[in-house]
Amino acid sequence: MDTKNTIILGICIIIAALVIALMLRTQAPTPTQVGRFQISGVPNEWYVIDTETGQVWEDYGPGSDFEKPKVK
Repeated sequence: MDTKNTIILGICIIIAALVIALMLRTQAPTPTQVGRFQISGVPNEWYVIDTETGQVWEDYGPGSDFEKPKVK
């Protein structure tokens, strides 16, 4: 290979690496929000509040159904 072809190949490799790095950077998943759901209550009465949507779930009694999915 002559010098011109080597330079062109080197530039193509650098451009390809930059494109791949930028694509991976923009596709990174967003981290899970800490503190989105807040739990509060008194004995035998519980509330779960979704601080993003403002939705509230309420439950009464000695047991709880909080294992159910909260986001609809």
